[in-house]
Amino acid sequence: MINKKEKLKDIYNYLKECGCTSIEFYLPQDVKFEAKNSMRVIREIYKISFMNKNFKVFNFFLTFNTNNILYRAENTTNASWCITLDDKSSQEVERILDVYLNKDSVMGLSKMEQPIQSTPIRFLDTLDPNQFNIYVEILKYKNITKQSCKITDYMFFDEFDVFFKEFLPIFTQ
Repeated sequence: MINKKEKLKDIYNYLKECGCTSIEFYLPQDVKFEAKNSMRVIREIYKISFMNKNFKVFNFFLTFNTNNILYRAENTTNASWCITLDDKSSQEVERILDVYLNKDSVMGLSKMEQPIQSTPIRFLDTLDPNQFNIYVEILKYKNITKQSCKITDYMFFDEFDVFFKEFLPIFTQ
């Protein structure tokens, strides 16, 4: 189980160490918004706002996905595949993860009817377009496809360590 409080503390400490200022963490909220004539909800989303050394303000909207699912979801496209890991032992989960991390295939995965990227895209569309708004979903297991890590990316789906070491540093410069 992910210790959210510790992970948020790690982010705060990292931002401070990098010289970021105006660091603000907001209490988690459920975000409701209308998309395609229906209400959508993102549960327990944390807003983290900070100014980097180049005086650019970034808003990270971070949520923790605790689903027992292995995802293959790029942050630059809108197609997602997954496999449910319910009733699997930790050894079986590791074996499945190893298999999919070592091949570029969706064989054995189910295409998601509503991609994991769909709701965040609709949510980001409701925010101020003049701000840098980035949606981050921390997955329970490693995403089985590599995420793009560029300052122009506005979504990220992977486990905390990948976010913390590869994606977050891009925005602190």
